[in-house]
Amino acid sequence: MNRKLSWVKEAFNRDVVIMQDEQIVGGMRRDMISSDVEAHLKTTHLRFDVRGFLLHSVTIHDLNADNQVVGQIDFAFGKRAELKLMSGESYRWKRHNMLMREWDMIRVDPYGLPEKEIVSYDLTRKFFQDAGDIVINEENSPSTIDIVVLTGLFIRNYFQRRRRLATAAIVATR
Repeated sequence: MNRKLSWVKEAFNRDVVIMQDEQIVGGMRRDMISSDVEAHLKTTHLRFDVRGFLLHSVTIHDLNADNQVVGQIDFAFGKRAELKLMSGESYRWKRHNMLMREWDMIRVDPYGLPEKEIVSYDLTRKFFQDAGDIVINEENSPSTIDIVVLTGLFIRNYFQRRRRLATAAIVATR
């Protein structure tokens, strides 16, 4: 059984709205001063704590559990990322193309091998708006599925923001 969500990010806005059946069920908000992001989906409320200058690391805090650390995102060269939860579960973020119009969160077994696609995302770019769908495979999905959903969307937005900053830096040097 699959659950379908949709997401929307207006241009020049730091907020992402997550909806199910046209009802708002979650969202993300990037802090204006820092790179930190607060996100929520249903009863899950997280803070993505971005640290570092060139090589970032991201610690995920559960704001419902007194800021307890629930996971870590490790980034690798070539727009790759892996979510490692404190419960021992791991998920790999995988994009399907250079434009990042489709991407997945894939459960990884203890040996680092991909097991199963848990969450699939797609992007439909509209004029002054990013919007897309999230499909969650709820068959045997873990209790931490909302953390995985929010992390997959966070990673995509993280890479998009880095791409825009790099482009702006190149343009500024000309």
